[in-house]
Amino acid sequence: MRLIRSLVLAGMSTTALTAPALAADYFVKPLQPGPVSGTPLAAITLQAQAHEPLALPWRLRTKVKDGEDNVGKWLKARKRGAATSGVTRTETAPVETESTSSETSGGGTGSESATGGTAEGSTSVVGVSEGGTSEGSTTSEGGTSAGSTSAEGSTSEGGAITSGGTTTTGGTTTTGGTTTTGGTTTTGGTTTTATGSSTVDPATTQSGTQVSTTAPAANSQVFNGLDALFQSGKLTGGDRVFLMEGYHGPLVIKKTKFTSPVLFAPVPGQVAHVDSILVAGGGNVVFNGLKVWATSANAGNGYLVRSYDDSNDASFSNLDIRAVAGSGNYMQWTLADWTANQRSGMLLGGQRISAVNNRVTGTYHGILGAGTNVLIEHNIVDGFSGDGMRATGDFSVVRENRVQNCFQINGNHADGFQSFSYGPNGAGKYTLRDLTVENNKILEWVSSATNPLRCRLQGIGMFDGMYDNAMIRNNVISVTAYHGITMAGALNSSVVNNTVIHADGTAGTSPWIMIAHHKNGTPSNNVIVANNVTTAINAKTVTDPVKQILVTNNVIVTNASGEFVAPGARDYTLRSTSKAIDAGAAAHAPKLDILGSNRPKGAAPDAGAYEVR
Repeated sequence: MRLIRSLVLAGMSTTALTAPALAADYFVKPLQPGPVSGTPLAAITLQAQAHEPLALPWRLRTKVKDGEDNVGKWLKARKRGAATSGVTRTETAPVETESTSSETSGGGTGSESATGGTAEGSTSVVGVSEGGTSEGSTTSEGGTSAGSTSAEGSTSEGGAITSGGTTTTGGTTTTGGTTTTGGTTTTGGTTTTATGSSTVDPATTQSGTQVSTTAPAANSQVFNGLDALFQSGKLTGGDRVFLMEGYHGPLVIKKTKFTSPVLFAPVPGQVAHVDSILVAGGGNVVFNGLKVWATSANAGNGYLVRSYDDSNDASFSNLDIRAVAGSGNYMQWTLADWTANQRSGMLLGGQRISAVNNRVTGTYHGILGAGTNVLIEHNIVDGFSGDGMRATGDFSVVRENRVQNCFQINGNHADGFQSFSYGPNGAGKYTLRDLTVENNKILEWVSSATNPLRCRLQGIGMFDGMYDNAMIRNNVISVTAYHGITMAGALNSSVVNNTVIHADGTAGTSPWIMIAHHKNGTPSNNVIVANNVTTAINAKTVTDPVKQILVTNNVIVTNASGEFVAPGARDYTLRSTSKAIDAGAAAHAPKLDILGSNRPKGAAPDAGAYEVR
């Protein structure tokens, strides 16, 4: 016998004694069945197209021992490229974020018509999602999750959330509101099980544990809502929960730490929508492929997806996260719209938390890592008015994400990425250790349209150190504010092979790369600034043998069009005549560039994020 801690929804909790059981699949009916409506999202690529599947061997690893309450023990994050030498990825031009006629990255098709719902973090459900149309069971299952190598019906572009074609499950057909799946028929518009050859989108926990991708069992028990499932006391480690098409209210997991991962995902080929996902005191949970947005004007301005500090081993992947169903239209929003829809995407507290292959659209903040051992990888933050990303905990990895289109709606100074040390006495009173920020694209503006709310974005802002062993490498930063990459209070750190350029192609003194003292006057020490292509190196950043600061082999750009293939289209690959070619120092260059190409190709590494092919 063992004690199985229960899940809590709507403020209710139960505890049950049960004998060990084999992992099971469960189906959950929605509060409101039927199509999920949301504005279409344009296809956006991250930065690279793999010519062959990538096994992502650098995912974070843990060891697991049976019977341990705190299941995962942190070991290390493998360095990127440890097993990917020779894999070349091809740059794909960015796609502007205008609405298209077809769904390309999740969310239903059709116009916004979602009303009602609940506030973020609330325990009641008010109203339902109604109206609109969606692709329903023919929605493509786009993107790949950490540890996976392919995605059904989709094109994986460095983990980009794109989709192609349609995917049906188990020979499903729908007629007059009746869904037939694998020979099982239900009526009243409530979809049922997925059988046959359908499979579940791959999902991997940060510990490297692969969640089963086999089709749900046809005879799995069906529960009338998440509430009923959680109160049953049946859910245990290794189980999988499949949400049927429609609106399910908020998804809250509280005070439940499973011994092995429990998956929450839509029935394959169907679209499941929740108001929010909250994990408080939870562990070993995986959320994959869900639609997450508020459905009430009174939903508040909290985080749509959140894990609290007492949580561990939670994975969020392939989520379509929006402030509202209509976030795909954020380019048309007024200041009043942005203010009314001022909700944030993800706040990741706790230990060993991962956000992989998610798309966050039309929010205030994008993805904020506040815990220890947080992985933020292969995500897209499109349209934001706060900070695109943050990482404020030790051993965090922020890799291969794309942040674009920043709006100014208040006095906040927006950052593409921000980090600060944070301890019991507040920000800047602690030393943040072992932060890696690599292979990201931070683009202030990619739309051809002008907008009076366009912000002046800061690139990578690390203003409240100290930072010990921070690695900032292979990032592309296209902004107009002063700070391209700034570290105030750096120890044993490096800023290498980044491309930091004024978004409008203007030469001058910013955006700059700067290494500065901590605000309390403590100097930076043992820092390398090398092989960068940038508009400027701040005057405070000079080689200092006493403080062991080395500034070398950086290339200053005075004419962007002369150095890059198409800077106006945000293509910052180097021209064959660029002075950055072979300008780097091999001792400081990462083995791979932003696209996974080996360095060097010539006599020496190229400066900047790209190695010329």
